[in-house]
Amino acid sequence: MTRIAAPFFILIALASASAHAIDSPQTREEGFAPIAFMAGSCWEGPIPTFVADSLGSGPVNVVHCVEWRIKGTVLTDTLTIPAVDPNAAGETHYWWDPEAKTVRYIYWGSGGQVSTGTMKSDGPVMIFDDERVTGGSRGPIQFVTTWTPDETSPPQSFTQVRRRQNADGMWTDTATSVFKRQPLE
Repeated sequence: MTRIAAPFFILIALASASAHAIDSPQTREEGFAPIAFMAGSCWEGPIPTFVADSLGSGPVNVVHCVEWRIKGTVLTDTLTIPAVDPNAAGETHYWWDPEAKTVRYIYWGSGGQVSTGTMKSDGPVMIFDDERVTGGSRGPIQFVTTWTPDETSPPQSFTQVRRRQNADGMWTDTATSVFKRQPLE
């Protein structure tokens, strides 16, 4: 009986490992699936209060225009804050890292900020849990951000929840914003 039990448990362990691997994206298409709905549209919503305060602007909206580039291998998100300054802008490039089997991104802002990290997903929810912002006037900051699309098909809005790590290591909710689909400009 022990001869049969050992192979049975090995098969169970292999099946469990295979099931876990299926949950992780294995291809560029799978990796980009949660964020692909954003392409071909702009998304408008309020900028976080701490950003508005640093701009001295009060409440204003930011616009993200998202489109595929380089034959669909890079997703580009161009950010503008038209009500504050036509030159206040940023650009994020998302790409598939086949070695790590993840979507990576880099953001450059007109104020000198650079953000890097990876995008993971939990179903339709996009999770940016390792965002590190350097440059600009605020120094290095660690963020965790989630984007949750609404339940329409295709989604017409998404909710962004952003948390920032303080100098003492504690996390603070910094913003919850709803971004709504707009025509690509």
